[in-house]
Amino acid sequence: MTTEQSDASSRGLSREIQLLLRELTSSLHHLNDVVGGRVDLRATDIEVLDLVARHGPMSPGELSTTTGIHPATLTGIIDRLEDGGWMRRAPDSDDRRRVRLEAVWERGGELARLYGPMNRSITALCAELGSEQLIVIRDFLRAISTAGAEAATRIEKGGR
Repeated sequence: MTTEQSDASSRGLSREIQLLLRELTSSLHHLNDVVGGRVDLRATDIEVLDLVARHGPMSPGELSTTTGIHPATLTGIIDRLEDGGWMRRAPDSDDRRRVRLEAVWERGGELARLYGPMNRSITALCAELGSEQLIVIRDFLRAISTAGAEAATRIEKGGR
């Protein structure tokens, strides 16, 4: 294979990966929509809840900055999550005038059951791969996540 053929092959694979990542995003958003329909939440509500559950308590301002969701819109999401018993507002230990948002773990079993088939599929796929392959995939996904966050920040600041 010539260098030119190798470059063309790499470009083709790169384009295919980009398309597959878009398809993955759509599939996961659809999964969140379906799960949300079962527990009376919107896909964005689930994504916000997941963020708080993964990163621990945070202020509404921190959550708005992290997600890029306008504070007024985020207030509605937080209200829905709190009304449904998924999240609670707790006083900030450093400044009791402020609140921290916390995931309510008692409700987590419902989501774990609904996401169970997907999680089991991922576990089975990973079991078929070696450690070196999993490390490459992990690092690739981490880099893609970082690239997405950086692109969002550039666009928010008026760049490309």
